[in-house]
Amino acid sequence: MLTVDFAGLLFTICLVGLRYPHCVLGAAAIHDLGRILVALCLQGHIDTIITAGAFGAAGVSGLKAGWPGAAVAFGGPLMNYLVSANLGGTAGVKNAQLLHPGAALTRPFAVVNMRLAMLSALVTIWQLI
Repeated sequence: MLTVDFAGLLFTICLVGLRYPHCVLGAAAIHDLGRILVALCLQGHIDTIITAGAFGAAGVSGLKAGWPGAAVAFGGPLMNYLVSANLGGTAGVKNAQLLHPGAALTRPFAVVNMRLAMLSALVTIWQLI
């Protein structure tokens, strides 16, 4: 079952990329695709996917507790990081631009994916603790 949380997506857009909301929605789709791919590679059964940008979740059954669940949880940030790295990453971007969600960027999709990867990794660590 797929559930779309519009409040979570809107909050993610505000935190990740106010100037590029279309890039944030694409990065959120890549994020959820990463979780799905990791769950399928670990032969888990996907019960639910909650699409909420950095605040989404995946309900997967058939996996042992421990590292497989953590691998599914970190599959989204890993996929965003890989996409960002393949698109050129944050080369040529100042640190202030990297953290400012309204900054004008030369490679917005790469930077938005990096921002979403960082935010989602922090949220995932918070949820696992």
